[in-house]
Amino acid sequence: MNIITGLFTAALYAMLFQNFIFTGGYGASEAVRMSAKPKQLYPMTILITVFSTVVSVICVLLEQINAIRSLGTIGHSLIFIAVLSVVYLVVLFLVANVLGAKKRTVRRVGIAAFNTLVLAVPFINYRAAFSIIEAIGSGLGSGLAFAIAVLTINIGLRRLDQCKNIPEDFKGTPAIFIYVAILSLAFTGISGRGLTL
Repeated sequence: MNIITGLFTAALYAMLFQNFIFTGGYGASEAVRMSAKPKQLYPMTILITVFSTVVSVICVLLEQINAIRSLGTIGHSLIFIAVLSVVYLVVLFLVANVLGAKKRTVRRVGIAAFNTLVLAVPFINYRAAFSIIEAIGSGLGSGLAFAIAVLTINIGLRRLDQCKNIPEDFKGTPAIFIYVAILSLAFTGISGRGLTL
């Protein structure tokens, strides 16, 4: 029961209280782009969840090795990038050769793998000294956080399109950025952290 509690707590924390997209900006550009085409949300969410979870677990396991644990930030960055690259190549091989996916799906694999959200999760796990269960929860929660962000931004986009009171200069991209900034402030307030400049 303790394992399930740890998994659920880490997932809930990553999904709501520490939504990495809104509080850290990781993967925000992809979330905004995806919100305009929500049909691609579910495959992209699954890919981001798989990458962030698998990379998180592997990085936590590698952290048990003394030589890796003693590395500094740059060394950990290189390890995390190497792990992500290997996982990407394995998933790409499976998707392209075993499943015979279309080029569009193969492209999505690359976009999902090298999303800043996926690379941020191992760093956050490393800083928080998460266990394997917490790393799994963090990876799952990050994927769900991406879905929540995309759906929330999509709702805002539809409302912004209907609003006639927005000045012409602020329609489109400026209005979206202001909307996402307000959402980020709200999630930062929920997380309990103050804004640091």
